[in-house]
Amino acid sequence: MYSLLTVVAVGISFIFLGRWIYRDPKKLYPAWLYSNPDHYLLLGFARAFATLAIFVGSSAAIGTVVSQISPGIAATLLMLVGGVSSAYFLRPKVERMADSLPTNLEPVHRNFLTSKGKWLLVGSIPTAAVFVVVLIASVGNSDVCKAAVNQAQFNTTVIEQLGQPVERGFLVSGNIEITGPSGHADIAIPLSGPKGKGTLYAVGVEEAGIWRFETLQLAIDGRTQRLDLLNGNSKKIR
Repeated sequence: MYSLLTVVAVGISFIFLGRWIYRDPKKLYPAWLYSNPDHYLLLGFARAFATLAIFVGSSAAIGTVVSQISPGIAATLLMLVGGVSSAYFLRPKVERMADSLPTNLEPVHRNFLTSKGKWLLVGSIPTAAVFVVVLIASVGNSDVCKAAVNQAQFNTTVIEQLGQPVERGFLVSGNIEITGPSGHADIAIPLSGPKGKGTLYAVGVEEAGIWRFETLQLAIDGRTQRLDLLNGNSKKIR
């Protein structure tokens, strides 16, 4: 009995919460947010959320009561029908903004972001760019990347194909995970030389602070063969 009353009370609370938000959607957006609470997208989202809250609250309350009287499929159907009806009829009536304005006024076009939000967006772009550059640089300057490039630079087959000197590009991608003296790396390193360009694929495992490569292959641009730098042969790319 106690749990039944609790569910009904929570359901009624959701209904009042939904009505409160639906009546004034801007209450859903605190003043510190950088979006404009008067924008039609935000208003629509807030009222959709309020309608959902009314539906959930009424469905829970109705379903709990009906299931005590007639459990089964009938209770489920009544719960859904009651929830949908409540979501439609219990929403407070609100006056449309267009109807409340004088007819001789021009419509106001409100931006999605406030002025503070625009400055935040402008400031976040260079911050994100710096983060990406630092992340790429950290992978490129890692020990495993340096070891892979070093093996490629002194490999006679790589020198024959790319020319000398063999240089590493900046956009190194992949993943490096290190835990104490152990680690695992799976990276792709752009290489270039006077004769051509390619990508060095390296998969390495670190044990006791020493990196050991399981895969070290060079894919040369425009060719269907990969040079296997560990076994000294070439493999066809599938």
